Amino acid sequence: MTQPRKLSSRVVKASLRHDTWIAEGEMFPAALPAGVRAVAIKDPDYPSPLREIEFPPQVLHVAGSLKLDGPPPIAIVGSRNPSPAGASAARELAAQLARRGHPIVSGLAAGIDAAAHQGALDAGGYTVAVVGTGVDRVSPASNAALRECIASRGAVISQFALGHPASKTTFPARNALIAGLSAVSVLVEMKERSGTRIEANLAIEQGKPVLLWEPILGEARWAREFANHRNVSFASNADDVARAAHSLA
Repeated sequence: MTQPRKLSSRVVKASLRHDTWIAEGEMFPAALPAGVRAVAIKDPDYPSPLREIEFPPQVLHVAGSLKLDGPPPIAIVGSRNPSPAGASAARELAAQLARRGHPIVSGLAAGIDAAAHQGALDAGGYTVAVVGTGVDRVSPASNAALRECIASRGAVISQFALGHPASKTTFPARNALIAGLSAVSVLVEMKERSGTRIEANLAIEQGKPVLLWEPILGEARWAREFANHRNVSFASNADDVARAAHSLA
C-alpha cells in the first residue's frame, strides 16, 4: 500500500490506529458528563474551518461555548519548558490579541500553551483549548484549574473519546485541529525538533502563515533557516500577528 505523503495523513492515520476517536454512536446526551456536548460535522455549531482540513473529526466533544465568528482565531504555541521570558511573552501577546477580539487557540499543555490561555483570560478574552485526551481528562493535572476556567469562559474541545488518555499519537493529531482552527500560528519558544514544529508544519500544509517570535527565536540558527520557507516569517509585536491573521480572513 502506498504511504500517504502529507504530514496530516500520516498524523491522523497513526492516531486512528492507536487512539479512540469519537464515533457518531457516542453522541447520546445521557452518556456525556455535565457541561459537555457532542458536535457533529453536520451540526451548524461545528467550527467551519475544521471542515476544510484533511480528515476532519466527524464528532467533537465540547466543554464550554464555541464562538469563532469574530476576528480570526490565532494559535499561540510552544515549549512545555519555556524560559521565564518566553512564558511572559506568550501571556502578554495573548492578552494583547484577545483585547482586539481574537480568539486564542492552544493545546492546554504546560508552559507556553498554558501561558497563552491565561493571558487571554486575564484580558477578558476568549480562548479555545484543543486537548490531546478525552475532554473529561486533564493533561497535565497541574492545569486542572485552568481547564475549568477555560470551559466556563471559552471552550475545551477534543476529537478523542471520553476517558481517552494522552499518548504519543494524540498530541500530533490534536495539533492538526489547532492549526485548522487558527488563521495564523505563532511559535513563541521551542526547540528545533518538537511537537510544536509538527503544528507549524501542519499549518504550512494548510496554506496558513506561521510566525516565529523574533524576541525569543530570532538568534536561533534553525529558526532563521525555517523563516526562509514559504509562509514562515518572524514577528515581533501583536500588530505583526494581527496583520498576518487578517491576511487570510
